Amino acid sequence: MTGNSGGKGIKLLVVEDERPLRELLREELSRSGYKVETAADGIEGLAKYGVELFNVVLLDIRMPGMDGVEVLSRMRYESTLPEVIVFTGHGTIETAVECIRQGAYDYLTKPVKLDELELVIHKAAEKNRLRLENINLKLEVSKFENHQLVGKSSAILKVLDIVARWGRVDEHVLITGESGAGKELVARAVHDASPRLHKPFVTVNCGRLNVHTAESELFGHMQGAFTGAMKGRAGLFELADTGTLFMDEVSEMPLDVQVKLLRVLETSTFRRLGGNRDISVDVRFVFASNKNLMECVNRGEFREDLYHRVNLLLVDIPPLRERKEDVIPLTWFFLKTFNSAHSNAWEISDDAVASLCAYDWPGNVRELRNTIRRACILAPESVITADLFPFASPRPAPTPIPMNVTPVAPAMATPSAQPLWVMEKAHIQQVLELVEGNKSKAARILEIDRKTLYTKLERYGLS
Repeated sequence: MTGNSGGKGIKLLVVEDERPLRELLREELSRSGYKVETAADGIEGLAKYGVELFNVVLLDIRMPGMDGVEVLSRMRYESTLPEVIVFTGHGTIETAVECIRQGAYDYLTKPVKLDELELVIHKAAEKNRLRLENINLKLEVSKFENHQLVGKSSAILKVLDIVARWGRVDEHVLITGESGAGKELVARAVHDASPRLHKPFVTVNCGRLNVHTAESELFGHMQGAFTGAMKGRAGLFELADTGTLFMDEVSEMPLDVQVKLLRVLETSTFRRLGGNRDISVDVRFVFASNKNLMECVNRGEFREDLYHRVNLLLVDIPPLRERKEDVIPLTWFFLKTFNSAHSNAWEISDDAVASLCAYDWPGNVRELRNTIRRACILAPESVITADLFPFASPRPAPTPIPMNVTPVAPAMATPSAQPLWVMEKAHIQQVLELVEGNKSKAARILEIDRKTLYTKLERYGLS
């Protein structure tokens, strides 16, 4: 074992009755950066365990007085947070099974190589870190109750800072980001941070407007303005007067309506369809687009003069895959939202946390929300596990090795640090790109039937 900083900040408790081994472990593990406490027997170990929070415990089984199995049982009764690694020079299968049943992280037999031991300690400490972070986030999720935006990443904190600054001024805002990234939530946050907080917040999805309905929806119409207009109707501009109008997918607005929107932005007046007088409004506009508006201008799909009017104060929302620190806070927030009466009863397993953090979330926050909603419905108990996720790869049963065959190590000596489903998803995507999206060819190359391929495409969000 060589000195490094891999154990920095990790607190270890070594319970070992053999003094030479106990002192050796203290010296070597301290050299690697761990904060090490030692105990010469189970009684002393339990005393230290009860007054200080450790990340990992190294526990000998064979000790005078109270043996390690009983110590482990009492430790688990005190607290299930630290990970306990047990080791002994007289191991039996029965003892190992009992230790695992009592909640031990791993069971090792002496003699233990120090570098191998440190690797196990590192993995146990990482599991402990995830467990503690999970608990802290669950306790702190109430902090997000009065906020539209949830997260702790530097990226989302930067967005929150921009929102606070842009909210105080009364200029128009443009929000960019992928579909599902939370553009409407940011728009609401801008509105809530503005002096217009208690005024109307009106939303319109420009992608759902066509050339025939856009003017009537936005500007309203007079009675008899067109066939079927039996009575006059106020448009969204009027409904948003003194407040905020959020125009999502503004790049999808028809060009002839863009001209009239430009006039509203410049004069704060408009006319109802079929009307003969201008109506003045006081509206703060917040626009959003999942497309690059400048590219839309170059393609002739968006007016350049309108682009310069809307692109004044920009808020760009990074996709969820670039701010993985927000996945678990968002998960707890959604759990609390979906199960407000029973939110404290929900738990998230360690494998579920790892799976949520490893996934790329092509559908962003919206996909995460739907995933957690689905998991809550499917969960037989109040525990979110990885098998409840649509992208979770099923775990294949190990293939038995014949007794007369010697296992051969694979050619690649360095295993991937990613879960199996991540590698499978990347491989399927690579094959699809190779065959230019031809699913029949892809299925043949992958040696699976098309139904299986479609199932995997849906599971991994590649469809």
